[in-house]
Amino acid sequence: MIWVLTGPECSGKSFLAEQLHAHLDWPLLPELARSYLDSRHAQSGSYCYRPSDLLNLASMQARAEALMCNKGDVLLDTDLLTLIVWWQEKFGPVPRQLSSYWHRQATRRYLLCKPDIPWQPDPQRENPSDRDRLYARYEAELTDRGCRYSICEGSEQARLAHALAAIESVG
Repeated sequence: MIWVLTGPECSGKSFLAEQLHAHLDWPLLPELARSYLDSRHAQSGSYCYRPSDLLNLASMQARAEALMCNKGDVLLDTDLLTLIVWWQEKFGPVPRQLSSYWHRQATRRYLLCKPDIPWQPDPQRENPSDRDRLYARYEAELTDRGCRYSICEGSEQARLAHALAAIESVG
């Protein structure tokens, strides 16, 4: 089964993904956008992502998932859903290419991280005061797309317990 950590920025996705990886010893695909955008920033000194970047990231995500997601249980620190939400937030309606990737992806379950932890500044983060609205966007996208998801909230230990309970329930 593919398990995806999703939610707004600074909601504990990467930390929880690492916890689950250590606990379950499942393969983990880290968030691709972080290293991609870091490299763009390093090349230019400052960088604002463009539609072409999100399409490149979608293609990279599809390739990376194809390489690792046919080998049993895996963890993804975000996936195409994040790119879709970013696109809608920055550029409007989702283009056909992203929709096509969405319809071709393998079945997965989502662990939706609630932004009920303190904000941590980071050069790639843009929304310190808007996380609750973005969380609602993620939840609406998951619901509208018919995705199965569980909410992970609270302390680090509580989030891990929520995630493990969701995984165990699918067992």
